Amino acid sequence: MTDSIQLSIILTTHAKSNHFNSLLSDALKFNGNQFEVIVINDAVDVVNSRFIEREVNQSGNDRVFLYEHPEPKGRGLSLNEALVHASGSLVWAPLRADRLNESLLNEAIRRFKADPAAFWVLDYNLPGSALEWVHAAEEGDLPDDSCLVWNRNIIKAEDFYFNPFLDHLHGAELAFRLMKENVWYKTDPFFVVADDQSNHAGFLDIKEFLYTSLRLSETDEERAGILQELANSDEKANNKVSDDEYLLQARHLLNQGDANKSLELINKFLKRNPGHKEGVRIKISSLEKLRRHVEAAELKHLLNKRPELEQQGQLPIEEEKSEIEKERKSQKTKLSVVIPTTGHGKPLLEEALLKLEEAVDAETTELIVIDNASIDDTFDYVEQLKKNSFLNAKVITNRANRGFAASVNQGIEAASGDFILVMHNDVLLQKSSVDVLKKGFSISNKTALVAPLLNKTNVAAQKREPAEDKSHVFTGRADSCCFMIKKEIPVRFDEEYRLCFFEMDDFCRQLTEQNLEIMVVRDTVVEHRRGGTTQIMGVNLNPELKWRNRGRFYRKWNTKRERVIPKNGSHPERFQKLGAPDNPMDPDSEWVETVQKYLTNEVRTEILRGKWSEEELLTIVLTLLIADERELLRTLEDRMENITPDSSLLILFIHYYFKKNIYSRCKHYMDLAGEDHPVFDLYKLKIYTADKEFDKAVPLLNDLLEQYPSCPELFYLAGEMYKKSDDHGEAKSFFAMANQLDPYRFQTEDSAFDIKI
Repeated sequence: MTDSIQLSIILTTHAKSNHFNSLLSDALKFNGNQFEVIVINDAVDVVNSRFIEREVNQSGNDRVFLYEHPEPKGRGLSLNEALVHASGSLVWAPLRADRLNESLLNEAIRRFKADPAAFWVLDYNLPGSALEWVHAAEEGDLPDDSCLVWNRNIIKAEDFYFNPFLDHLHGAELAFRLMKENVWYKTDPFFVVADDQSNHAGFLDIKEFLYTSLRLSETDEERAGILQELANSDEKANNKVSDDEYLLQARHLLNQGDANKSLELINKFLKRNPGHKEGVRIKISSLEKLRRHVEAAELKHLLNKRPELEQQGQLPIEEEKSEIEKERKSQKTKLSVVIPTTGHGKPLLEEALLKLEEAVDAETTELIVIDNASIDDTFDYVEQLKKNSFLNAKVITNRANRGFAASVNQGIEAASGDFILVMHNDVLLQKSSVDVLKKGFSISNKTALVAPLLNKTNVAAQKREPAEDKSHVFTGRADSCCFMIKKEIPVRFDEEYRLCFFEMDDFCRQLTEQNLEIMVVRDTVVEHRRGGTTQIMGVNLNPELKWRNRGRFYRKWNTKRERVIPKNGSHPERFQKLGAPDNPMDPDSEWVETVQKYLTNEVRTEILRGKWSEEELLTIVLTLLIADERELLRTLEDRMENITPDSSLLILFIHYYFKKNIYSRCKHYMDLAGEDHPVFDLYKLKIYTADKEFDKAVPLLNDLLEQYPSCPELFYLAGEMYKKSDDHGEAKSFFAMANQLDPYRFQTEDSAFDIKI
């Protein structure tokens, strides 16, 4: 069997987790018999270890070999161990390979067999002299291990090893040693070589390159130059080689405000001292200064979890599930309270929990907090709740904001109580609220959801006024801010609604479609500080979010109106009877086609020549705007000179012209709007950013962030400003924050969240 293997793919867990996971998944999907995959788990955390085991076990591939280290040995020693087990004539040890293509890899193997060389370099130019290699290592101009493929049939056995004393560039250093005595070729890659494929070497790596240079040097002149470089390197190091000095310098840099350099040093320290508590704390502080709060939060979790894992011996998954189940049963939980939170939600959550504690039995209640990538100190707060066993707290931490629907589903699945109370983090219960809601289920066996009266709501059945003598009423929908269900409920939230809006309408519709009842009990009133979280997140700055979900709701439940324009009446009357589409910012094609078919040349002429009242003109303009009838629309806009449309129409106009990059028309309508709606300020900021008017953009951004400190769109625009100013490091940090708060609209590279202890 081993004779047929042409390529040994070596994967070690020193690659960034997202790149390693992608490589492992891609390699395990290869269909050919000429590949083997050797995986070295160099003592990574339990989460990543389980991922590796699951992927390997599910693959069913008998050419996958997993070796695990109880203590970390480093990449160099791990690679050398893998070489001992490798049976392929070619060896590839990548750290990342974007869009890895199996067919291109097969073609490369055929090419390598036809024209054998000691190694092949994928899309990189190697330096010439020894000192050029050293300088290239210093400047990050050498390829990482992903861009090198080795031919063990050509390389002498005594020369084919990786330097165990390096942190980076193991393959480059091996190529440096081999290139003078062996033939090598530059060739096309079989994956996308990313811009950041190269690595910057630390001063310890540079010294190793210098030692290699010294061993390979052939003239006294070369040796003298290398010795001088070594002396300079020692002087630069300034006794920073020891681990203690790494730690001290990282702390010093952090105190001086240089979080980037502090993070770079502490990562090197932690590579030699994985799990070192003080080192991890410095890394957490550095990450938080760089606004990489999700990564910092996960490190905190690992730091807090470590003693427990060590004591338990890191239970296998099935055993751990069993232990959790035993723990749940022993608690005899009757009520589970599910509360999602995100952004700067801690102050709201604290007040909500104070009231909750007064309304429940602490012995039989469990609190489940879903932390949707909060960017304040919510993580520390809920971990402290868990540590103090406050209401038997459980915490689910999401790396990015999954939204209300997905969070509640997570809470329902994790709940062990017979009843589940779902709350927003800005809800204050009365002492009697929980008992009153529970009693509601005893009134009818068809009741699936019970909700209270609310101080603020759009749901008529839950309004305190007018007062009624009835103790309860049945309704078709309920507010999402506070409601109770039973654990066995057969319905889950539709997660396609993303962050918010219409997910509760959909949930209620699912219940009523199954002939289940929604009840409002009128014996308790819950205070909802409506919009507490959504206001901080600036959800009202983007009406498109609500329109999108509204359109999806109506499509899903087939409640769209028939798209027909009446044959009688004036043109404005006909448009009014047609009505607007479910999502005016992204109208359905049937609605647009209906309007376009109606707008014959004759109708267009009549509209242009007609004398319309203000209301009639605005009705026509709105229809043309949504249907994107630009030519006719523009003519009629000139007639609106003495008319100020309401804010909803102004928003549609600004949105329409912004998408077309016609900023002059955007500004025209923003001038008409004045200070009427914060959406206009957001569009001003977008235009200033697009035009690089940073002197206007920056103060406006700061003002908006004061009002909406968790708004993902503002973080994204901050990233755009830094990107346009060529500060890509800061840009990446802000893009990561936008992605963290809203991963659906703002995509970013996963590398912003890589965690490596």
